[in-house]
Amino acid sequence: MWLKLITWLTLLQLLAGALSQEFKIFGGKTESVRNYPFLVNLRQGSKFACGGALIAPSCVVTAAHCLGDRGENVNELYVNAQQDCLNGSIPDAYVRQAWYACVAPQYKPSEFDADLAVIKLRQPFYTSDIINTIAVDFNEPPEGASMRIVGWGMTSDVGQDLGQCLQSADVSVVPRDQCNRQMSFISPITNNMFCALGPNKIDSCSGDSGGPILYKGRPVGVVSWGNHCGSGLPGVYTRFSSSAMMWFLQNFIETHCLDKI
Repeated sequence: MWLKLITWLTLLQLLAGALSQEFKIFGGKTESVRNYPFLVNLRQGSKFACGGALIAPSCVVTAAHCLGDRGENVNELYVNAQQDCLNGSIPDAYVRQAWYACVAPQYKPSEFDADLAVIKLRQPFYTSDIINTIAVDFNEPPEGASMRIVGWGMTSDVGQDLGQCLQSADVSVVPRDQCNRQMSFISPITNNMFCALGPNKIDSCSGDSGGPILYKGRPVGVVSWGNHCGSGLPGVYTRFSSSAMMWFLQNFIETHCLDKI
């Protein structure tokens, strides 16, 4: 569920404004979005860009790189809720336009560090059993913890399915020192990142970027980057429990996301 490298030059294209690249889960299974009422997908116009999670009726957390070079100018971005497949029909009530966004101040595109952003919607979603919010979990998942990734990204490094249906898979936390040994040839694993991988090379992939990684049903990070899909190398996620990411998210939520419907 992320910008996984093909060979992470894809990320550089996104940062140059090519928001059309997609990424998905390798080794996952098809899921109903009804199981994840907080899950949304981001679109530039009608074109799929990234995943995200509704953390308040008017706020979506995603990866900073999903905004490309747009920064706060995100008026062309739309958020779709409760859409099983990317080419499926969706009621207008399940679509919202982005108003503005804030990227983590520590974000370093060249190093993929602090890859986190929150989008404020022009109009909040009306929450129900179908569309609802999810509380962010700022606790540190234990080493080896089983977590779930969900997204509409590619299921391999070859080809894209513009009608991709939602996928999920279970992965486990990879020790930081091990991940750094394996991934530092691309970028160091900083305190704002953690790594995960599933059995049989289960991994997030292009298009999964910005989508949540869940521990005990709550998001502890978002899909950020990796090296190909199903390569056997860990995927890298933005870590909500780092002090910098926690401060950024808590402050944005308190300042911008506690409005009433």
